[in-house]
Amino acid sequence: MKKTLSIMFAAFSFIAASFAQTPAQNEGIVWSKKSHDFGTVKMGPKAEATFTFVNKTNGPVVITAAQPSCSCTVGDYTKTPILPGQTGTVTASYGTDGRPGFFQKSVHVTFDNGAATDLIISGTVSSEAAPANGATINK
Repeated sequence: MKKTLSIMFAAFSFIAASFAQTPAQNEGIVWSKKSHDFGTVKMGPKAEATFTFVNKTNGPVVITAAQPSCSCTVGDYTKTPILPGQTGTVTASYGTDGRPGFFQKSVHVTFDNGAATDLIISGTVSSEAAPANGATINK
């Protein structure tokens, strides 16, 4: 019985310590914002938002992935190491063509130090088509 309790206590302590490290990893990545609402946009051009962060850690960080929640959303990001005190960006764009109605999409961003965050874009695409000049909506 004593041995079982000791093993359970050790396992619980290990699990608790593992979860306790995650917030500290995210504290060094400071985002200017984590969501963007486009409001109402016309159908056609891509709706694009750029998210900026500052590296406040003691060493360089690298974005290892910017995974969009679906194929209608594209995530692009700074590919080079971001040194302490410098900024990096993640751009999320949503293809509005043929997609009238409300949308809310995310881009899951992960870093080489284990930090991760979800960036959210949302808005409503009106059924009115925008002029066909290939412009991108940056609100």
